Amino acid sequence: MLIERISELKQLLMAEAGLVEKMILLAMDGLANFGTAFLEEVNTFETRVNQIEIELDEKCLTVIALYQPEAKDLRQILMIYKINNDLERLGDQAVNIAESSAQLVGSPVLQLIPELFAMKEAALKMLKDALFAFSGENYELSRQVCDADNIVDEYNRNIYKHLVKLIRENPLQTDLYLHILRIAKNLERIGDLSTNIAEDTIFLSRGKVIKHRIDNIPC
Repeated sequence: MLIERISELKQLLMAEAGLVEKMILLAMDGLANFGTAFLEEVNTFETRVNQIEIELDEKCLTVIALYQPEAKDLRQILMIYKINNDLERLGDQAVNIAESSAQLVGSPVLQLIPELFAMKEAALKMLKDALFAFSGENYELSRQVCDADNIVDEYNRNIYKHLVKLIRENPLQTDLYLHILRIAKNLERIGDLSTNIAEDTIFLSRGKVIKHRIDNIPC
């Protein structure tokens, strides 16, 4: 019975994850479209994600209270509980991206920052891989996600440097450039939260805490 309840928790978590992925895609794809209808869609998805987060939190606590799980069963529930909160935060990043994207729709300044779309692809791959790794408790894939965070961080640094140069050259466009900077920062945060999920999967599969690289265990 406990196994079935944990399976139900995982299914709800993955449904939430699917919504979050859609939110991020909508938010970024909005940059390539004329119009801001995508912003309303992202906000609608956020409402549902927030509902699932509350529901899943309550279900996790109920299962712990009813079954008093131990060892790996307890770790699974605790990781679901934690990842649930990370997914809600990922949804917040998507909303931030959508809000800035709405200010940039059709703007020629986007052509000056091609790295932004490469960064989006890298961050989304991290999230997809992190969630897939969690669903199968895949240790090796989780390590790859951790390593990929360096790539996303490097994109963020390069975009920042590029934007500083552009602002100096054309200060009248500063507001638009700051929206690009905000998008890059939120993509970087998506990478960080995906790394959190990967670290949780490593803890689940190996029982090892690697957050902050404790015990010098490489991610």
